[in-house]
Parts: sequence; C-alpha cells; structure tokens
Amino acid sequence: MVSFIRNVSFDCADPYALALFWSDVVGHPVHPECAPGDEEVVIEPPGGPRLFFQAVPEEKTVKNRVHVCLQPGDRDRDAEVDRLLGLGATMMDDRRSPDGAGWAVLRDPAGNEFCVTR
Repeated sequence: MVSFIRNVSFDCADPYALALFWSDVVGHPVHPECAPGDEEVVIEPPGGPRLFFQAVPEEKTVKNRVHVCLQPGDRDRDAEVDRLLGLGATMMDDRRSPDGAGWAVLRDPAGNEFCVTR
C-alpha cells in the first residue's frame, strides 16, 4: 500500500482570507461550507490535492522547507507572474533569465513562498 497527498497545508493568521487569494490563483472556489472566521478552510480542486488553510497564532519567520510550484495552464510564465502580483503576491526572488528559462519565487499574502515555472 502507498500513501497519496491529501492536502497541501498553509499555516496563517486568517485562513479564509488566504484561501480567497489561493482560490483566485488556482481558479477553484473556497469550499461552500467554509466562512470568514473559520479556523480551517479548504479548496478542493478536482483531481488534485486539497489546499488546506489553518489558523496558527505565530507569524511566519523563516523560509518554507516545502513549497508549491505553479505551472501556468493558459498563459506564459511572465503573464502569470504579473497576474499573481496583481492578486496580492509579492516578488521574493526573480530567477527568470532573458532566454526564457528559470522561475520566479513569490510570496502569498501570508508570506508563504511559491514558485512560478514556465
């Protein structure tokens, strides 16, 4: 028997607000039973692991040891980076090169790092 990935979990101060950001990122709604003020909030994309947001009292202080890497489905990497910055992400490290290789490391509104690849 093997295991499968059930959740990608995000610790944060406001699970619902962070879930709304990620809902826009992945194009899937926050679960209808979740509401502002909930300690746990979920997004369930079809065919993929759930995105699970949980309230924690402490703030993020160090680099993530595990992170999400996104590959745009319907636009190029640079256009997706621009879209995500418009949603509220911030640039942490731009590792894109002029020849089109590389990736961008962004932070979500709670400070969690994630990458956008080509």
